[in-house]
Amino acid sequence: MTTQVLDDLAARWLAVWPDALAAWGRTSRMHAPVLHTEPCGMPSWAWYTTDDVEVHIDLTVVAERGIEDHALAVLAHEIGHHLLAPVDRLTSLKIAARVKVGLVDMDHLIGLVANLWCDLLINDRLQRRAGVDRASLAAAVGTPDADNVLGLLIGRTYEILWELPRGRLSGAGPASEEHAHLCARLVRAYARDPVGGAAGFARLLRGEIDPEWLRAPESTGSVGALGCGGDQGGAGGVPFGLASDPTLAAPATHPALDARVVGGTGGATPESATEGAVGGGGNGLEPAALHALLTALGSTTSAQQVAAAWYRERAAPHLVPFPVREGPTTSEQLLGGLDPWEVGDDLSTIDWSGTMAASPVVVPGMTTVQRAYLEDEQVKSRPRPVDLDLYLDSSGSMANPSVTAAPIALAGAVLALSALRSGARVQATTWSGSGQAIGTEGFTRDVDAVMAAVVAYIGGGTSFPLELLERTHLGADGKPPTTTGPTHIAVISDDGVSTMFRPEAGWRAGTMRTVGSDIATRALEAAGGGGSLVLRISPEGRHRIASMAGRYRAYAVQTDPDLVTFARDFSRATWGGGDHGRR
Repeated sequence: MTTQVLDDLAARWLAVWPDALAAWGRTSRMHAPVLHTEPCGMPSWAWYTTDDVEVHIDLTVVAERGIEDHALAVLAHEIGHHLLAPVDRLTSLKIAARVKVGLVDMDHLIGLVANLWCDLLINDRLQRRAGVDRASLAAAVGTPDADNVLGLLIGRTYEILWELPRGRLSGAGPASEEHAHLCARLVRAYARDPVGGAAGFARLLRGEIDPEWLRAPESTGSVGALGCGGDQGGAGGVPFGLASDPTLAAPATHPALDARVVGGTGGATPESATEGAVGGGGNGLEPAALHALLTALGSTTSAQQVAAAWYRERAAPHLVPFPVREGPTTSEQLLGGLDPWEVGDDLSTIDWSGTMAASPVVVPGMTTVQRAYLEDEQVKSRPRPVDLDLYLDSSGSMANPSVTAAPIALAGAVLALSALRSGARVQATTWSGSGQAIGTEGFTRDVDAVMAAVVAYIGGGTSFPLELLERTHLGADGKPPTTTGPTHIAVISDDGVSTMFRPEAGWRAGTMRTVGSDIATRALEAAGGGGSLVLRISPEGRHRIASMAGRYRAYAVQTDPDLVTFARDFSRATWGGGDHGRR
């Protein structure tokens, strides 16, 4: 096809864009679509990107499939991805998360099934309420192959929704009537709730279609005219609001058991939040599950990056409020007495009232005066928040923060992010056995660097990094301490914190002296901001640790939620304002 023909086709489709917007209401707004006249290599003729909020049309595929006259149906459908399902990146991932639950072990189908579900909702609304002829577009492209079980089911569902003759969209294939009717009722029941019905749709497909066919490569292929390219955005990280949703990992309810679909009061209710162990997580996604979801959708975000975003979001409700900083006080000018005005001074500074009062004869430099002004400066010094030197136990007895919800990492995130929010600097260190420590390069205000240290995992033995503690607060090898002001030392651990005080011989290469509580005690005095040991141990264990900890304050927490609650309350007392933790 020539370039001129494609350019003419682009002009025709662009002229239809206002009508496509009007199909969703007179107030609908969206910038014009990107009409490609060169092949894009995408799986369909149209797709939508949530990142750019943009519709793309590959006109070369449009011409190949013979749908040049269906611009309104195609464009209005893609606008529906912006206005109905999925709308944005967050909702897109929520739909995918619910689909993942329904598919159980078919992660390779998450993207396809999520897009088919969104397409069902959009197409049904356009066909029934907006007068957009999606059925003719589907018929123009052709019916699914007889062995395309998924395509046949979706096609028959559309026929039921739109009261079309059997076979117009599903062809002569053996589509399941019962399952198609159930799917159609599911679409109507969740017409305005894409996230709520996604798991049931996936559960229906997973339970009623042959698993061997679903696992086959052809299952991810085309479903005829029934699905567009879907959301092709999402190359970024984890949107805020995903990790804290308490319903995304709830069990999927089959549509046949869903009261919203089949009616009555005895049916099961879809995803419901239950109280979780860590931060009220309920049925929310854990870090590993969230990373698996993103990987299935083609994201290259690492497990550590996902975990950092997960804990950052979970910590957000527990952080100290943003400090209210007073603006710089401007100095006021106070009127003073009268000073002589001499030749050479600014003429505008002459006080004529004072000059004429002194003498009716004006003699410049002799009788002229000027008003003096006094400065009343009210500059208030702003207190500096106490810095945080944070140590998180990452021995084998601790959970891996990148895999499951780890209370110690969440508590560490609450402390570190609260300190950063108040304006303090943070040095975060995850430690395990001798010489095993991962952390920031000294004190920093880089949130990403701090969170990377918080979610790091070693899983080795247990030996507190005394050498780092000494280097930070006392200096070592002829170098001064790395701190620059009062610093609070916080250690989150269990009974492994005893290695911070237990004498150990020769912990530093080239020395044979015995060290232990001496280093910890002197570091606490030099830090000048106090020290806390937050320990997941029994009250009896706390007394044992307190007896060797000197002036460190030892706190025992009994449960995982208590650990997070303590971190929240402690952060607000230390960095939440007032005179706490300030100098």
